[in-house]
Amino acid sequence: MTRVVFDDKKFYTPTRVAELLSVNRCTVYRMIRSIEEPLPAVRLKGNGQLRISGLELNKYLEEHEVDPLNE
Repeated sequence: MTRVVFDDKKFYTPTRVAELLSVNRCTVYRMIRSIEEPLPAVRLKGNGQLRISGLELNKYLEEHEVDPLNE
């Protein structure tokens, strides 16, 4: 499986993250709203849209990596 690496200097919309990870957009919002280990996101002033830091995405994915052979 190809590993997605996000640009640490960019911010992504939940929709774009979902596209790049090949998951439903609702899954990304669920990751953000998680009580135990939320994916950090920021809300923009004015329009209130969410953005996710590439750096935080890379950290989150590394911490939550699953080895399918051991699952």
